Amino acid sequence: MTRIDRYVIEKTMTPLAATIGIALAALLMERMVRLMEVLISQGGPLFLVLKMLGNLVPHYLGLALPAALFIGVMLATTRLSIDSEIDALQSVGVSLRRLLRPLMGLTLVLGVVVFVLYGYLQPYTRYAYRALMYAATNSAWDLSLEKGSFFTGLGGYTVLVDDIADAGHKLNGVFVYKKDDAGTTIAMTAESGQASRRPDQMQIVLHLIRGVRTEIKADGQVTVLTFDDFDMPIDIALPEPFRDRLGERELTLGELWAQRNTDAAKPTKYAVRAEFWGRVVRTLSLLMLPILGIPLGLATRRNQRNLGIAIGVVTLVVYNNVLNFGESLASIGRMSPFVGLWLPFLLFGAVSVWLFLTVSARPRENPVAMMIGSLDRARLFLWRLVPRRRPPAEEPAE
Repeated sequence: MTRIDRYVIEKTMTPLAATIGIALAALLMERMVRLMEVLISQGGPLFLVLKMLGNLVPHYLGLALPAALFIGVMLATTRLSIDSEIDALQSVGVSLRRLLRPLMGLTLVLGVVVFVLYGYLQPYTRYAYRALMYAATNSAWDLSLEKGSFFTGLGGYTVLVDDIADAGHKLNGVFVYKKDDAGTTIAMTAESGQASRRPDQMQIVLHLIRGVRTEIKADGQVTVLTFDDFDMPIDIALPEPFRDRLGERELTLGELWAQRNTDAAKPTKYAVRAEFWGRVVRTLSLLMLPILGIPLGLATRRNQRNLGIAIGVVTLVVYNNVLNFGESLASIGRMSPFVGLWLPFLLFGAVSVWLFLTVSARPRENPVAMMIGSLDRARLFLWRLVPRRRPPAEEPAE
């Protein structure tokens, strides 16, 4: 790697890393707020929220990496252009195609990362996130426990509570009953209590205050115990195990390829094919981002620089939405994946290559300036076609 390659990569890595950090922080913070509203308010442990956020990192990283690469290339090119460093390099024979070489090398490395994220890591973490959400929402303390009603969904215990406060954490008038397989019957009453979760496992702890514990064994022996404080751990029993990995978004690329021609009810072969080619197209689209980012980043004036970045971001958003639309139609069999996914990719790649070849042939111009000039000429042409009312001629004085 030459000094020029290292310099270009350094200029690109700073905005790229900053964009990834900002995007991940913003996306994870927004999701963390939503998870805390769902879980913490229902007695869910904080560690479960953090574990679920950890499973979301590959998903959000897959969203942030392409955008960060595109913004990093554009900002690096803009900085080199504003500082006239590109002019200096071209004066000594270093063309834009030579500057593209290190950026494509960086893109290939990120492409491998994105391929692993899309193809193998995201399916497993997406399934793990849904499994944790299922476990949390189906075992929340206050989902089924109601005031004045018997509840039997806690590890074989029957619980009756006179009054519930603080989202199920504070209890008044508690009655607990259980009969195990050995025939032993346990009955407990308490004036008040608190419900909390252990921080290391899915388990509820009932902290009972000022009560009586009665134990009756199968042979008729009775034990009565009064207490001021008593902690009773209760294992949470889910209604049924979580499902296997079945959805097309939870299958790896190898599994999608193996099921692309199956006629299973869910997922359908159309959904499998759309998901497979969608991941492949999005991975290959990463290779087009430096080719498009360099032309849009070449701007010599401040207004053109800002406009070029805005046009680039809008182009990326529109392209992503077109892929989502084509993938949704292909998943229900209304459109072929080659029309809904590969055709937009080929058009996107052709436009990117055309813009790069244009600025390579005329390095002093950029697509933004060319577009503004074309719009200006079109405006002037249309203005000349508009008929103008001439002022009436003045009558000669007598």
